[in-house]
Amino acid sequence: MTNKKKLWSIFGPVIVAGVLTLVLFALPWGNHHSQEVEQKAAVSLSATVFKNRSLKAQALGSKKENYIPFFGSSELNRMDRYHPSVMAERYHNYKPFLFGSRGTQSLPQLFNMAMIPQQMHNKKAVYIISPQWFVRQGVMVNAFKYYNGSYANLMWLAQANPKSPYDRYTARRLIKLLGDDGTVTQDAAKIAAGKPLTGWDRFNINMRIKFLSHEDDLFSGLFLNDNYGKRIKPKVHLLPQQLNYADLSATAIKEHNYNSNNNRFGILNGFYNSTVKPDLRKTRNSQRHFNYTKSPEYGDLEVVLNQFKKTNSNVIFMITPVNARWEKYTGMSMPMYYRTVDKIKMQLRSQGFNHIVDYSHKGGQNGFMQDTIHIGWAGWVDFDRKVSPFIEKKQPQPHYHMNKAFLSKEWQDLDPTADNLNQFKVDHNLR
Repeated sequence: MTNKKKLWSIFGPVIVAGVLTLVLFALPWGNHHSQEVEQKAAVSLSATVFKNRSLKAQALGSKKENYIPFFGSSELNRMDRYHPSVMAERYHNYKPFLFGSRGTQSLPQLFNMAMIPQQMHNKKAVYIISPQWFVRQGVMVNAFKYYNGSYANLMWLAQANPKSPYDRYTARRLIKLLGDDGTVTQDAAKIAAGKPLTGWDRFNINMRIKFLSHEDDLFSGLFLNDNYGKRIKPKVHLLPQQLNYADLSATAIKEHNYNSNNNRFGILNGFYNSTVKPDLRKTRNSQRHFNYTKSPEYGDLEVVLNQFKKTNSNVIFMITPVNARWEKYTGMSMPMYYRTVDKIKMQLRSQGFNHIVDYSHKGGQNGFMQDTIHIGWAGWVDFDRKVSPFIEKKQPQPHYHMNKAFLSKEWQDLDPTADNLNQFKVDHNLR
């Protein structure tokens, strides 16, 4: 055997495989997913769905199915019979498309939204804010990297405007969270410095987007969590045919009392046994130093709000409660919690985001909480009562007026006393 033949026998299969892979991903594959796959993806809470595009773009862009994006975090995984997806299937003409797991705070949600601007244009959305996101360091690096991928980064870079203070802020945050990540952070550094991307930069970004798009088309429908088949559909028939919120709330409270009867905190029995009880003594007064009033999360929330303005999305916000009995045991300052909520609401309302469901004072209401920090049972019932009319009824067009002062370190570190909030309004000509 000649040397050429020997080399071909060694490297030929590798070269052929590489060429076939390139051809496979370069071909213009169709990206249509079945209705069943859409339905499965909508409640899968999968990181694959979150950081890719194909499934969510098709579902939210569908004229046949009325999917509504629900942005949040770990509370969306509390799927009892009163969960928004179960209630919607039983009573409403829309379907929640859930974007939220532990760690999906504002900045991961921004990159999620940057992949579907056309699908969100002039549409409604639900955005759940947890004050507990607003810790001193903001979103954790590992959580951000888990839910943020190259595809989303490149899609954002393709739209980024170096003249926008919002995009320059986002670029700086991306660099800080990703570290040295090759061309993504190099391109982000140009945006952060107010410099436009070159023609070669854009060519490279678009080629990579095209490649990742084909990969997404081929594989996004695989390995989805079957929450619909296992956790949503079986619960639909447990709800009465006729919607009556008073009856549902009463039933939910009874169900809560029955299923949280082994502890003094009103926490789901199974969660208490597996998560709380083993370390109960250690957690007494463990949260007395918690503080959510100062955080980069306020700036991250601001770029999300600006994205809603760009897509003219009509949004209703829900601010989550915490379990009052649990927080008393762990020593967390509720006055601090309420001041955090005041700061969040001022940031929303002063810029025209006026649809707010504030549950921060509901954490002691019977049946409202499923565990230490997540609503369930009667909490989900009331959530549906507040949110579904917003979605199903025609709403006035929003009028947003953004103020870049909310990106500032001054705002992130502002102690939200009534006087300080009022002075910030005056200093920055806020409404």
